[in-house]
Amino acid sequence: YEYYGKLLIASNQDSLGIIQLRKAYAVDPNRTDLLSEISNSYYKLKKYADAAAVLEEKIATGKDIKVADYFNLGRSYYFNTQFVPADTAFSKVNELSPKYASGWLWRAKACTHIDSTSEEGMAKPYFEKYIELAIADSANPSKYQSGLADAYGYLAYYYILKKDNENALIYLKKKIELPLDPEEKKSIQKAIDQLEGRTGNR
Repeated sequence: YEYYGKLLIASNQDSLGIIQLRKAYAVDPNRTDLLSEISNSYYKLKKYADAAAVLEEKIATGKDIKVADYFNLGRSYYFNTQFVPADTAFSKVNELSPKYASGWLWRAKACTHIDSTSEEGMAKPYFEKYIELAIADSANPSKYQSGLADAYGYLAYYYILKKDNENALIYLKKKIELPLDPEEKKSIQKAIDQLEGRTGNR
């Protein structure tokens, strides 16, 4: 059942593969790794609620639970627009793997939806932690660029809301140094000019 299921999934017949992996799991319920694979297939099919349900089932067994299971659970909830349970799952990732930068980034992203006006700054500590870890990993700067753009953008906006132009400028200037789309750079420069009280096109 397991190998037939994996063959079906490898040939993009995930729905059929899931049925076979379920049969394999029924034969040997100690193989909770099969639940992770079933969840991954649901995720690939964009069946995020099913992907989350299978991972919750695995976590409930208490057997062989990995950080990746909580991370994938969080992302499944996130893409199913269930941001509060997504936040809970990512908080577990942060607890189990505090140096895993993506865990902090995704928790911040979930919080930007829970606190959609950014008034409470719910995502702020998580974006700050992500920045700290991303900058510390100086060997791989390119893999953090997209996340840093999100983090700097959020923090700049948060400080603009708080009328703290000094800190807003710090993050806008950090963001503009990233390799961004020219139009985006132009709009960031415009925001910098406005905050610095300057006019004119640049």
